[in-house]
Amino acid sequence: MVLGWAQTPAAQAAQAVPGTAEDQAAVEAVTNSVPAPVPPPAPALTAPSLPGVARTSQAPTVSALQLRRQGDALELGVRLRFDLPEPVRDALYKGLSVIFTAEVEIYRERWWWLDSRVSRAQRQWRLVYQPLTQRWRLSVGAASSARAGNAALAQTFDSLDEALTVIQHITQWRVADWSALEAEDDHRIEFHFHLDTDKLPRPLQIGALGDDGWELDLNRQRTFTVERLD
Repeated sequence: MVLGWAQTPAAQAAQAVPGTAEDQAAVEAVTNSVPAPVPPPAPALTAPSLPGVARTSQAPTVSALQLRRQGDALELGVRLRFDLPEPVRDALYKGLSVIFTAEVEIYRERWWWLDSRVSRAQRQWRLVYQPLTQRWRLSVGAASSARAGNAALAQTFDSLDEALTVIQHITQWRVADWSALEAEDDHRIEFHFHLDTDKLPRPLQIGALGDDGWELDLNRQRTFTVERLD
């Protein structure tokens, strides 16, 4: 008779998680519902808070979309204001990487037919906490490069707030070729920023479904004419 070996739920979840070894370890820390008899985690791995003081959250907002012509391109500048939900902060401090995505679509408005999309741009930020150095690493780039881990720019920060400040201040983002815009027509730009839960490891994707604690979604749009920007 051959005895089978049964895997624990945490081990089964780890095998189903794509990504780096650090992400797999972080998922086990986040999803493990049965605490092991180990000492309490080090303070550096726990989201900081003040005793007896509740964290005050601000309503997510998007500033006015600033557009300007720069050479042969249309550039966007925008400022975001938001607080990270507590489940997201806790996951970050356990070493899980989180991806934020901003998307822009520009349409040429047509009263006689459906609006025509003339441009689409996407940018991603990958944020991860490094417990050994107690620093934050932020990778910024186009969506395809960020997914591949080859973002155009990577920076490290001493605090989470410093890293979030970079994410919340978007400047000189090329969102369209100037030649794609019609001089005499009205255009509409639609801006969308969100926490990309689709990029989370699979067990957390399931847990985030329908959970308000993992929701971060900001939107704004503006109508403009090329003549007023030129």
